[in-house]
Amino acid sequence: MRRSLPDSEHSDSESCSSTTDSQASHERITQRADVFTIKAMSPRPNAGLGAWLCLLLPLALGVRLLHSPPGCQDQAQMQWILAVSAGGMALETLCFFIYAFIKTGILVKCLVSLLPGVITSLCFCLLADTSLTFAFSVGFVMIASYQQIYIYTLRGFEQSFSYGEASVFVQGLVLFAMSAINRFSGLFCDGSWATDEFDKLNMIMVNALFWLLVFCVALIALPTLRKPVHFYLSFGVLLAAVTCMPVTQPLPLIALFQFLLRDQKRLSILVFYLLLVLLTCITVAWQIGSSSRANTRVRKIFHLLIVLVYVPGVVYECALLYLGTGVALAVFVVLELVRVLKIPPFADKLGDAFRSFKDEKDAGDMALTPFCLLIGCSMPLWLTPCPCSGGDVLAMLSGILAVGVGDTAASVVGSKWGRSKWGKSSRSVEGTVAFVVSILFAVWLLEFAGLMAMTQAKWFATIFAALNSALVEAFTDQVDNLVLPLIFYAIVGLA
Repeated sequence: MRRSLPDSEHSDSESCSSTTDSQASHERITQRADVFTIKAMSPRPNAGLGAWLCLLLPLALGVRLLHSPPGCQDQAQMQWILAVSAGGMALETLCFFIYAFIKTGILVKCLVSLLPGVITSLCFCLLADTSLTFAFSVGFVMIASYQQIYIYTLRGFEQSFSYGEASVFVQGLVLFAMSAINRFSGLFCDGSWATDEFDKLNMIMVNALFWLLVFCVALIALPTLRKPVHFYLSFGVLLAAVTCMPVTQPLPLIALFQFLLRDQKRLSILVFYLLLVLLTCITVAWQIGSSSRANTRVRKIFHLLIVLVYVPGVVYECALLYLGTGVALAVFVVLELVRVLKIPPFADKLGDAFRSFKDEKDAGDMALTPFCLLIGCSMPLWLTPCPCSGGDVLAMLSGILAVGVGDTAASVVGSKWGRSKWGKSSRSVEGTVAFVVSILFAVWLLEFAGLMAMTQAKWFATIFAALNSALVEAFTDQVDNLVLPLIFYAIVGLA
């Protein structure tokens, strides 16, 4: 028969139980609080914070406001809203670092948390000329949304981003969502149909990427959609929304066929693009068959291929290139979803391709490097209002010059002939010199061929941009495919 416990033992037991419950409660509260701290996040290893990256998008958008094309005056207010929003998100990132790293009182933390929303709202009123209601409602909602997405990006995509890289990605995502909502409100509330050919293509691309974003959010929120049958069914619904949703007159699918078949030169460039896609697939298949990791020179083949895509596109068929960048981004996202979610029958082959071309910066599950190559080269087209209105070719090609030409030359020359290293950096002085010289030579060739108009101010800006980008490439541990185009674009945009 079990002996009954004395009252004192009952008291001790209850005290221990109470202490244990208190500790467990404290741990749960701490864990919930840690969700919003650096401890809860898993950034890319062997990379610094990269906090300065959060300033690149606001800087690039601010510079482009100085040279808005005359035909884009109707978009001036939206461009100011986007530039102010990017600045507010950059300020929120910096305040978040202060909040997470520096031990302060609760009052200071509250002030730091409210500061970005207040400043952004005031800038909406003063710079973008919006109403007070719009400024404070959109300002605080946008900042709060950015903070939540930023935190969960670093938590959900473990070891894929540095803090700065995640900031650039999330800033771009929020800015796209704001731009898409603006376009949809103009269409469905005001009934303002796109009449210009480029505006129609832009509306089709925005609609497609917006529904792709909804598809990705649905996959996160509803795990049952990750099953193969449900995935392909929901993907079919996505395709129907992209091709048949009445966002243009005629419907997007018909408008696309009309656009592609209207011009013989456009068809020729499209065939050229398809041949390059075929060559890319052959290169990937060959590398997978070799059962070895791709070295630097093999990976730079894709840089050269993307140069062949963007240069004729910007010079001769900007609208087709703009549409192609959206299609390529959508294809990349879908293929990455199939690979990460292991959706048959393509997941295994995509996994083999990822392992063959995996870069040292692809530490997490996400294939970051190819995404950054596409985004970095396309960013000038996406950031510039009316990019196909015959504007600044040098600015439109800034991503290609920085990544496709300069970075490629630096990697090839540095890996083969590099002897003198920059201090503790693995990059060589010879590679940095090749970076600058190759860019200047490429710009000279384009000017000599009559494909680019250069002035003394543009040459000065190009030299300054090449030197700065080369030094950043030599010393940064961030993904240069993403960083270098933004730096080059912001500097040449000042000319």
